[in-house]
Amino acid sequence: MDQTLDIPSSNGRTIAAHAVAAIVQQIETSIADGSWPPGFQLPTERLLEVEFGVARNTLRKGLKRLEDAGKIVRHVGRGSFVADLPASGPSDAQLLLDRVVGSSPAEVMEVRLLLEPWAAALAATRATASDLSHMRHCVSSAALETDIIGFELWDEALHKCIVAAAKNGLLAGLYEAINMARQQPEWIKLKARTTTPERRARYHAQHSDIVEALGERDPEKASDLIRSHLLAVRFSLVGF
Repeated sequence: MDQTLDIPSSNGRTIAAHAVAAIVQQIETSIADGSWPPGFQLPTERLLEVEFGVARNTLRKGLKRLEDAGKIVRHVGRGSFVADLPASGPSDAQLLLDRVVGSSPAEVMEVRLLLEPWAAALAATRATASDLSHMRHCVSSAALETDIIGFELWDEALHKCIVAAAKNGLLAGLYEAINMARQQPEWIKLKARTTTPERRARYHAQHSDIVEALGERDPEKASDLIRSHLLAVRFSLVGF
């Protein structure tokens, strides 16, 4: 740190204002470049007066400004210290993920009803032969499962494959975040309580019809079928 401040010549009030600003700037620089890390005790006011070449009153104005800005903390009888860095809160992405995972089944289904019919329409024209083969495998594998957990895993895989076949990375990312709610234990328990053998058979038939429409390259039909399927799922989960 410079031993004296470079203060422009002017009247007394202007000189004092420049001196205060220079003190603030130099201390902020020492904090920013790591010379004075969080918790570092600043030199005594007497030493700072000499180092900056200013009067005690001017120095205290600069320190007060730094304290008000949260850059330093001052304790009577102990001195001044560089403030600790503010605790970093969760990122926006983490907050969004927490919100998605904590969403109710009704909220999840409302968003799925917006995204998946659109995804199915895109997939009808963009799905590759490999995509369609994977979808058919999901449908046939789900039919062989004897418990709801196994069926739900293949059900989830089918819907993810349809969204992936839309070939839209942003859509796939949004769906992946939303789909995390379905992986929560509460969701599985709800599906186990509400998915009767009759409903499971209906879902299987609906899945088969959806994949067939995708294979026929019929966007409107595929979109309508997956919307009807999701409405049936929503009714079984939340009753409307």
